[in-house]
Amino acid sequence: MSRVSAYLLNWLLSNEYRPGRLRHLLWPHAHPALIAIRRNALILSRIRALASVFAVLTVLWIPLDLLTLPAHVAAILAVIRVLACAAFFSLVAMTHRKQTLWLAYRSLAVLYAIPTVFYFASLVLLRTPGLGPYAQIALEVYWALPVVAMAGLGVFPLTVLENTAFSMPILMGEVLALNAHLGVFFPGGVVDAAWMMILMSGIAVFVGVSQLSFAMVLAGQSINDALTGCYSRGSVSELLDLHFKVCSRVGSPLAVAFLDLDHFKKINDQFGHDVGDHVLATAAQSIQAALRGAECAGRWGGEEFVVLFPGRTTAEAIQSIEQIRAAGLGRVPGGRAVTVSVGVAERTDDQCGDWRSLVRIADQRMYAAKRAGRDRVHCPHDSDVVTARVAYGS
Repeated sequence: MSRVSAYLLNWLLSNEYRPGRLRHLLWPHAHPALIAIRRNALILSRIRALASVFAVLTVLWIPLDLLTLPAHVAAILAVIRVLACAAFFSLVAMTHRKQTLWLAYRSLAVLYAIPTVFYFASLVLLRTPGLGPYAQIALEVYWALPVVAMAGLGVFPLTVLENTAFSMPILMGEVLALNAHLGVFFPGGVVDAAWMMILMSGIAVFVGVSQLSFAMVLAGQSINDALTGCYSRGSVSELLDLHFKVCSRVGSPLAVAFLDLDHFKKINDQFGHDVGDHVLATAAQSIQAALRGAECAGRWGGEEFVVLFPGRTTAEAIQSIEQIRAAGLGRVPGGRAVTVSVGVAERTDDQCGDWRSLVRIADQRMYAAKRAGRDRVHCPHDSDVVTARVAYGS
């Protein structure tokens, strides 16, 4: 996609969505972890809803087949419909597993594979000579199934790449059916049918990407703290749980730092809450600017922050924290530097069985740093050394 078309797409989709994040609308692997989790859950929930509806509608059509088609044909179609219904309900059960991207892909592929198999089977069956005028009417109705399926892609918040990947098999299946002389619903034949499917594909892509853009804006507002721009406490708890499980499974370290701004109550009392909010926002920006890769920060509450260091040892986490402190966390009116007391804990060093105990230990060490005089990092595993830095005006 050219730069002009990319910015045009961004302008059409959402004025709230920044052009720098346009890559999130093009392919899925650019999505932040929490947004990806929420999008996967949304896709799977809609798959469950559609599969349930399709399962019910599929069997409800059986009486109509019995009234309009020869008994032997209607009986075969009834068996096919019952099997399709069972497959849809199996899909509903399958989507209650872990909400991963690959499960969403597999479930979506199965959701479209079931009606596709039914589509080809019914076309072959209804092309049997001598079935009467009602069979032709049913055949024409079934020819609309690929168009409906293509339009249905717009229900899901998919990227441009994902929409293209899922729409191409539907388009090719329709062209294959027409070329096999199974019947032609469109007066112009293959060309008109293909053109109609391409138009529906374009509409589905636009609707799906629009949904994705809107969902990401909402997700961004829900997972981030409004004042600081860091993750909210709920979001960072979700990330802690995710990283703890992954690091435990692969045997890699996971360090956590608990940070608390020093004398923050005095700042609010002396300068007011507006200055206090500015101090918090500035400190959060400084913390986030120093993080790399999968490292992330969240506001735990008040003036407290939690920083995650997936795959980092205690020493590496302390080094990163010291870089943050050396770069500075801002100043209050009068020029005094904002300082922070920090406690560090690590999954393997502290033998933590869950992420809550990991945070609790880091929190306790933060209070130990406070008692030792503030403006320092405390972690007994670092040779029982408490590191401190003299602050301006302290």
